[in-house]
Amino acid sequence: MTFTNVGAPGFWPRRINRPSGDPACDYKDGTDTWGGRCCMKKQTSASDRLAPFDEEMTLILKAIDVKQVAVYQPSATDAASWGLVSAWDRRTKVGQNLGFTQGKTQVAESEGELQKSDCVWYLAQTSPFECGDGRDYFCPDDPGVNRRGWSGSKLFVILTSMTFDDGAVESCNGGGNAHPGPWVALVASELIRDGARKWNGACNCYSKTGSVGDGCGEINLFEVVMDGNQYSNREFASTGVRSYQAGHVGGNVCGTGCSRDAFAPDVDVLDACTKKAYASGPEIVVGGKSDGCPVWRRPTGDRYLVVLLDETTRTIQVSLIHPANVPSAAAPLLPSLPSAIARSAVDSLVGLRLPAAK
Repeated sequence: MTFTNVGAPGFWPRRINRPSGDPACDYKDGTDTWGGRCCMKKQTSASDRLAPFDEEMTLILKAIDVKQVAVYQPSATDAASWGLVSAWDRRTKVGQNLGFTQGKTQVAESEGELQKSDCVWYLAQTSPFECGDGRDYFCPDDPGVNRRGWSGSKLFVILTSMTFDDGAVESCNGGGNAHPGPWVALVASELIRDGARKWNGACNCYSKTGSVGDGCGEINLFEVVMDGNQYSNREFASTGVRSYQAGHVGGNVCGTGCSRDAFAPDVDVLDACTKKAYASGPEIVVGGKSDGCPVWRRPTGDRYLVVLLDETTRTIQVSLIHPANVPSAAAPLLPSLPSAIARSAVDSLVGLRLPAAK
């Protein structure tokens, strides 16, 4: 799925640490979810290049078996090159400038078998986020997520499997029924940091009107809805982009009326409205039209999840690629995951539409 026309000038609410009555609290001057102090200002952006997704973003993983993670960003010294800035591999188990957080502490070492429970994991860089005295940015007492995300253009590659027994997934808190639906997302890092991992709904940047996510930015890259209602189906997944630019874009579901067996074995992406497979990868124009109602069929076995956020072309692209069927446009990247790729390789990914039109 390819989202185009991404980014627009606008604002989102940002939490800061100022006393009641301070004029800087121009968005909210009141209390948070638990009755504590909440001061929020209007944080503006004049950019149309991915904004607000050009801000720091944190990767979220839940109920998914992870085998490799790689993050690339443009070189600071060579505009024609993107370098590997963060990485993790199950074979070594130790991240390179990549940490995993579930509790209060970030760890560099992980088995990657995140499908064993429904715990939410936050992946970020290992460098701490320095928020000073909090007057311009609220500083949480949560060192596990008080870490740098990735800002600007970024490319994520995750080798993963979503094939596992739902009944073997344990509840994160040790009680009640587990929620085994896989979830992969990119979320504004400040939503994780100053929004108490998003739980502080009355004092975070997620929404400014009470609608779904018209604030600082969240991308549900791959979400299997398993809520026990008509929108739920463990065999399909949605991708949706949420920000102040256009509210909720995409995020279609193929609920109880969909059957994975109704589609050919090689179908990964389909139109939930027409119940037909796409002949070419769908495009969604943020603030404009969409090629139908695209959803994913939950893959069987390993897949590369390739996610590109590119400021130059104002594009967000989400791809599922089988390790045994890597298209030529992705060959400079997969499966080798080199230390650097050329900007021309990024341009090839921007132009990629899977499935390719025949």
